[in-house]
Amino acid sequence: MHEFPPDMDPLAVALIMAVVPLIKDSQTEVMTATAEFDLTMSQLRMLFVLDKARADLAVNEVADQVSLSMAAAGRAVDGLVRGGLLSRREDPLDRRIKRIGLTDAGKKAIEQIGAARRHSVERFVDALNKTERAALTAAVATLGALTRKHFSAMFPSLLPPS
Repeated sequence: MHEFPPDMDPLAVALIMAVVPLIKDSQTEVMTATAEFDLTMSQLRMLFVLDKARADLAVNEVADQVSLSMAAAGRAVDGLVRGGLLSRREDPLDRRIKRIGLTDAGKKAIEQIGAARRHSVERFVDALNKTERAALTAAVATLGALTRKHFSAMFPSLLPPS
């Protein structure tokens, strides 16, 4: 059982308790997908940062976002470039700056890890009866509207197509 601070909002606790079983159910499959690429946690975080950015970033920008020194970030990037998951190029305006971005293989790695998460949710939804599906459909519609409202700037892909 999870321990929560006594002053934590009960709605936040309920939301965590609702999603944690889905996350825990997917952990083994997610870790298996991650292990296939032989990634360190820092390298995995870099892939997620670059995926969220949806654009090439300077190595120092990625280092800041994953809380690594430039030297450690450089080593992690080197491994990802060697593994074919990242590309590295000079910045067109300042050749001293190296920009890194996801390659097609890097995007595929992110997709495989996401698929592992989706499988857990699909198993859960497939096990629901008609009444449970109806109740969850209404709840998810509300949750979806709220997450789009509060996270749209951070995750533009959450917005419905125009």
